[in-house]
Amino acid sequence: MPPRKKAGTGSDGPAPKPKTSADYVRDMRQRLKDAGLIKREFWILPENVSALQGIEKQLRQPFLGERVKLERFMTTSSNWTIETLRNALTELDIVTDGRIAIGEADAASITLTMAEHGDLPIFIAVSGDQILVDTTLIEVAKVKDVSVFNSLVLRSRDLFPLSSVGVETIDGNEVYCMFGALSAASELTVVVQEVLTLAENVIRAVDAYEDHFNI
Repeated sequence: MPPRKKAGTGSDGPAPKPKTSADYVRDMRQRLKDAGLIKREFWILPENVSALQGIEKQLRQPFLGERVKLERFMTTSSNWTIETLRNALTELDIVTDGRIAIGEADAASITLTMAEHGDLPIFIAVSGDQILVDTTLIEVAKVKDVSVFNSLVLRSRDLFPLSSVGVETIDGNEVYCMFGALSAASELTVVVQEVLTLAENVIRAVDAYEDHFNI
């Protein structure tokens, strides 16, 4: 692969400034304006978000008259709740054969114990349209150099598909957590895949970062 050009060398002018996410959003908005579209703000109930998205796409087309019917965009699928998701998980083979154990009933979350991953605890919470799957990676106090570790984590996100690393406070202690998020309307198989992927990513993260831990 040829070396990257440096600004001011081998060209008639300075290298173009890299585009940021804000630049891409600005370009998108300008394209919509150039297409003759206008922006309007709406206040709706959370459960109607998917319906509004479908209507928005239709309203970007030429005048449709009475052909836009709300019923067309309503979905019959429903979001998981903690109770319905717990009940569905309980019936899975991966649970009944002991590979995953489900903790006692809790109104706030579901606790899973991953037998094939050293009894790693994983927590599932449902909030509105989102399911959050997370687990503790390491206590902040057990990291040798927090600044170095933070920089390393930010540069290695591609190592852990579907998972992110953040910091939260649990029982007064700051911890690094690894988590994934998905739609509360996701198929059960997708939720299970998120859980299994998170468990694998935690093991991979510990292997990758253990030299930075005081354990």
